Amino acid sequence: MGSLVKKSFASLAVAGLAAASVITLAPTASASGCTSTWLRSPGTTTDGAMVATKANSPCHDLNVSWSHNPYGNGSGYFGLYRKSSTSGWIGGSRGYVQMDNGYHDINNSYFALVTDLTPGTQFTVISRNPGDEVTIVH
Repeated sequence: MGSLVKKSFASLAVAGLAAASVITLAPTASASGCTSTWLRSPGTTTDGAMVATKANSPCHDLNVSWSHNPYGNGSGYFGLYRKSSTSGWIGGSRGYVQMDNGYHDINNSYFALVTDLTPGTQFTVISRNPGDEVTIVH
């Protein structure tokens, strides 16, 4: 192999490693500045639900980063929010989203319970089972 060909392969290898580094860092960078809130669900009702407030952060959605059903391997989670002009809860358009116990990729839209939530808006999460727990990145 000639010297020019070896230099070309070396340049391609370095470029490939640099691109892989950028790709690897992207998910972490996109969560930078977001807020995490832990909530325990009262079950399928909002009675007694833990309420949080959407942070003023670069994250626009309510993303589940961790979920746990103490009685099984997973559960369905439903995000709700309340506008200041109303007293009732408004359900996210996705309804219940089924998730296994464990950590979830907040960059995967599957784990977003509510999208485009305005900072200062109150929200909660209910689930199919009382006592289910979630961490919401918002």
